[in-house]
Amino acid sequence: MTKTVLEVARELADAHRAEDPETREVFLASSDNEVRLVEVSGAVGPTEGGKILPFRFVQRPDLGVPYDSVVVLLSPDEWQEVRAGRLPLPAGWGNATDLQKIA
Repeated sequence: MTKTVLEVARELADAHRAEDPETREVFLASSDNEVRLVEVSGAVGPTEGGKILPFRFVQRPDLGVPYDSVVVLLSPDEWQEVRAGRLPLPAGWGNATDLQKIA
């Protein structure tokens, strides 16, 4: 039985938080065929030029990840900018109010 995007997202969020204890919050952007995570961490600084840079990963069914995934790492200040609508998420991800908090 294949895991859902939400199940895989929660597993990835838990693994990422274990590696980065400064991860404060993890959110999921809606998608039926891709895991789209927004992670807020005190361990990262703001990106140069104020642009969000997604990190893409291919699916790894052999590791229990049957979907492609995309992770956006944000500093707490950048997260506040996203919440205020001044810093957009990647196209198709919606805005901060569209995200589901998963960790």
